[in-house]
Amino acid sequence: MPQTAALEKMGAARPEAPGLRGLRSHLLALVLAVLAPALLISGGAAWHLAGSYRHAFETRLQDTTRALALFVDSEIDTQLTTVTALASSPLLQRGELEVFREWARGIAEGSEGWVVVNDAAPGHQQLLNTALPADAPLPPPSAPGQGAWDIVREVVETRRPAMSNLFTGQATGRHVVVAAAPVMRDGQVTQVVVLVMDPAVLSRRLRQRRPSSDAFVSVADGNGRIVARSQDHDRFVGMIPPSRMVDPAERSKRLFRAMTVYGEPGLFSAQDLQMGPGWSVVVSVPYAQYRLSWLAPLGALLVGSAVALGIGLGVAAWLARRMLHPVEALVRRADAVVAGSSAPLPPVPPAGVAEFEALRRSSERAEATLAAREAEFRAIFETAAAGVAETEAATGRYLRVNDTFCAITGRPAAELVGRLGPRDLLHPADRALSAPSAGQLGGMDTESRLLRPDGEVVWVQSSTAVSMRGAAGQPLRMVTVAQDITARKRAEEARRLLSLEVDHRAKNVLAVVQAVLRLTPRDDPATYASAVEARIAALARAHTLLAQASWRGAELRALAEAELGAFQAGGSSASDGAPRARLSGPHVMLTPGAAQALSMVLHELATNAVKYGALSAPGGLVDLSWSTDHAAGLLRLCWAESGGPPVSGPPSRQGFGSRVIKASLRDQLGGQARPVWHPTGLVCEIEAPIDRALLPGGPGMAG
Repeated sequence: MPQTAALEKMGAARPEAPGLRGLRSHLLALVLAVLAPALLISGGAAWHLAGSYRHAFETRLQDTTRALALFVDSEIDTQLTTVTALASSPLLQRGELEVFREWARGIAEGSEGWVVVNDAAPGHQQLLNTALPADAPLPPPSAPGQGAWDIVREVVETRRPAMSNLFTGQATGRHVVVAAAPVMRDGQVTQVVVLVMDPAVLSRRLRQRRPSSDAFVSVADGNGRIVARSQDHDRFVGMIPPSRMVDPAERSKRLFRAMTVYGEPGLFSAQDLQMGPGWSVVVSVPYAQYRLSWLAPLGALLVGSAVALGIGLGVAAWLARRMLHPVEALVRRADAVVAGSSAPLPPVPPAGVAEFEALRRSSERAEATLAAREAEFRAIFETAAAGVAETEAATGRYLRVNDTFCAITGRPAAELVGRLGPRDLLHPADRALSAPSAGQLGGMDTESRLLRPDGEVVWVQSSTAVSMRGAAGQPLRMVTVAQDITARKRAEEARRLLSLEVDHRAKNVLAVVQAVLRLTPRDDPATYASAVEARIAALARAHTLLAQASWRGAELRALAEAELGAFQAGGSSASDGAPRARLSGPHVMLTPGAAQALSMVLHELATNAVKYGALSAPGGLVDLSWSTDHAAGLLRLCWAESGGPPVSGPPSRQGFGSRVIKASLRDQLGGQARPVWHPTGLVCEIEAPIDRALLPGGPGMAG
């Protein structure tokens, strides 16, 4: 090779030390040592790449076959679904064949076929054929084994829809396939509806979906005959192709070599169909195209490898010539650097090799690199958004801290550096449980509480790593990065408390709903459903107010307006537009339990007023007032009705509403209700302890 000769010539240009081989000889040996393995590796890579191309081609062919099989399955399924729908038509049940003819013709034309109705009796005489005029005579029955006779018999015997193999139609003399379904009447098959499909329609659709112009797609029926083909359909329909003669074991691989109908070798991929009995889809490409798919890249790769190898050898020879000339000067310069000479170093022509240049300038680069890294570390240290601190492993004291770390701990750098360590900043409770090692802030990667000088507790997430080690590998310095996560911790605690409160309220509501369902009278289902729905709606209104206030409580006036809103002006009001309910009282906030209990009480009082009291008559009025009696420690409410039917006295028996009122006040608030039946209407006085009814610290709690 020219490159090898050049290297040998350069190797003789300079005498070498006795017993040692020079750089020229080593370069030559290196090129020769690399050349043989490179050729082997290139060959192996080329063969592997060819295999990858071949596998990709085969996978693509199989994927295409599966996709086309799914498409043909969907076409067959559509035909079976259509014929089943036709067979289920009430028109056939009523014998309205002419009306059915027009409807079936429209459906069949959409699939470019026609519909035939056969008698289920032996002989299977045609009763209707949409391909013929209405007044045209129907063809005589097919002989057994001919036409659609076999598929009609199968449907009659199995009482299930079925798909036929390819056959020649008796009337048209054309190749067709049909989907048939039974017409059932009183559990018996009376007729068979046949949907005839022209295979040429399927052929056109396959032609639109074939993967390339060189490939062809064919569909074979259970007898192995071609039903449809993406090219030359009319020429080969009904033929059993040579690929069907391949050994079954070979065909089971779903990728095999066989002769095509044109007498040329091809690569075949077959996929059985799910909807057709023994049907399959076959995709074939010329075998020459398959071989070209991987031989062409292989040849291109081999040629490219040879070119690249030649270029590489030429570049290696050129680089060797560049290196050999300055190598002695580089050695002298390296010796001078090692000796620490202060004399100016002799200039060295550029060799283009970083290793030779590094030998001359190694010490200078090392110093420059260390200085640059120190400056970079300091810049990151001082400007980091997180708190950063460096500690001494031996003493556990801070060596330096940045401004963010001082802000997190609430201490100036002068107080931290050289005086305190991570353990000194921990909250006393955490300090007793944790004994962090030098340079750690609560652990190598942990969350800890710090105690600021002003007593504030700060949550910190910290990560610690060794920044400097000694000769024996022992830690000398540690760097800790800390983030203030106090806000996140508080948010997590707030979510936890809210979750517990919602869980408690949900269980409480379920208990109340259970009581409503159990205690509501069940004499009349409609009345029972209406009563339960209304009481649950009252609970829902109270819970809406509580949800709007994040479950802290509900304002009493808002609760009363929500429960009695239907009786204000504009709702169920008097004919003159005057309100049917009036509210008066100070601004007070109810606890969630009180809001729930009072919503049930007000609902039951309003329901009673609508049925029997003031709100059952025009002009009736309800006055609801409340006040706080701090001396007695009670919240007082007064429900007073007027303008309703005259009241003769208390009812003879206690109703469900009265039991709900008493149970709600007594069980949930420790309160009571005192109803008084005046001649003018019901007056109900309600009392509940303030400490259970009103929100602590809210309006109405001050004395």
